[in-house]
Amino acid sequence: MIPVVPRPQPEPPEYDFHHDVYERGEDAILQLAGLPTLRKWPGRKIQARVDAIEAVTHDMLRDYAHWTRALPALHRAYDGYCAYLARYIEPVETPTTDHFVALRNMTNPMLAYTWSNFRLAHAYVNGVKSAIPHVLDPFEIKDGWFAIDFGTFETVVGPDAPPEHRHAIARTITDLRLDGRPLAITRRRAAERYWSPPAGLPPLPLWALEQDEPFLARELRRQGRLNPGDD
Repeated sequence: MIPVVPRPQPEPPEYDFHHDVYERGEDAILQLAGLPTLRKWPGRKIQARVDAIEAVTHDMLRDYAHWTRALPALHRAYDGYCAYLARYIEPVETPTTDHFVALRNMTNPMLAYTWSNFRLAHAYVNGVKSAIPHVLDPFEIKDGWFAIDFGTFETVVGPDAPPEHRHAIARTITDLRLDGRPLAITRRRAAERYWSPPAGLPPLPLWALEQDEPFLARELRRQGRLNPGDD
């Protein structure tokens, strides 16, 4: 993981997030709680399931997953980089809209449709994160808190990790599988294409590595593992 700068909520004409996601979600919650909507929408009315907004559950919200409508805009806003893996996610791969405060942990159901609670995440991470209540926020971490062990290509606690955060960093690595074999294999392959290309072929350019694997490229530079001429 590397620090991620929060991006502003998209506005028209690029994308009307407020209307397309937030307002749709708000009225879905109101209807689920048996309350009148604030707007008129085409299609069938949502049937009430509970008698208060506070009683709306994450399972109910999943039936009205309007946050998925924002995925293309989320991908553009964050230049396609997974907030947790710190690598580019091709649109044909598995980018997802992650709720930093997960659906099952929300005390305010409107967080399900709130831009500031969204993180762009690869499905590799999002598939496990929804069940984990406490992980570090990419918006709040600092450079050097996470590192790569080039013996294993696993994510490890970084040299600049503050003592008071080292346990949380290690737990985040384990919980999000940032030390997992699939990620290590992916990183190793990218590094070997940079270090040792097939005979007769040029190495993967550093700029390409920086675009596709920015965390890996940063660690190569920090640990003095760049090819001659790239440092």
